[in-house]
Amino acid sequence: MILVLSGEGPSDIGTCSNALGMCSDGDFIPGPMTVLIDQMISPFLGYSIRELPDRLYFISETTLVERSKNLPMRLKPARSKKLGSETGYFHSNATALGAMAKELEKETNDEAIAILFRDSDGTRSTPASLWETKWESMLSGFLRSEFLRGVPMLPKPTSEVWLLCAAQNHPYQNCDQLEDLPGNQASPNHPKKKLDDVFGEHKSAADLCEWLEANPFDCVRAESMPSFKKFKDEFERVIKDLIH
Repeated sequence: MILVLSGEGPSDIGTCSNALGMCSDGDFIPGPMTVLIDQMISPFLGYSIRELPDRLYFISETTLVERSKNLPMRLKPARSKKLGSETGYFHSNATALGAMAKELEKETNDEAIAILFRDSDGTRSTPASLWETKWESMLSGFLRSEFLRGVPMLPKPTSEVWLLCAAQNHPYQNCDQLEDLPGNQASPNHPKKKLDDVFGEHKSAADLCEWLEANPFDCVRAESMPSFKKFKDEFERVIKDLIH
């Protein structure tokens, strides 16, 4: 099995050390969300996929955007009011990632799981339904590329909320309320700032990876966050389908 990941930067899924938009092996620097994914998948595999770096592929957001511009016409969604500019972007990202995951399956002669990470962001005035629309647009993008093992990873509003749930003074308590924090980075209540407050300092992506390794994420207790539960359920469904 290979794992194909795409994120927004070093503080979530990770980045390439070779300044390229796609990497694997020692060129991939995992971020905290990759550590979390590895902790979730290890019990099913019986090993850490990060210990087999040739099984782990990273594709940057920029690379997906460029690839989506060059998709065959059959994979390009027709313009419609249903897919607005923002949700259409999520859809095209997922379509491109699904297409690239299928190519990697052929190159490696192995089966892939692809995970598309994006922060949902938003503000207090953002309609509650927008998160669900973004989620569904990512699923439909994977489906459009005919890749059946694609999983959206869409924290609400940002990945720091999931970490904050575990790091707060009373870990995993009332975490559902954290999803109501503003995604606007100018807000003093933005999850990044709340996470810094909890730690008493700003932790780098590498620091957060080390912290997660020392404090493994409790996925069961974190299910009180709807955005995490949605990801967990879909990820585990795909893993079980692949294994069995």
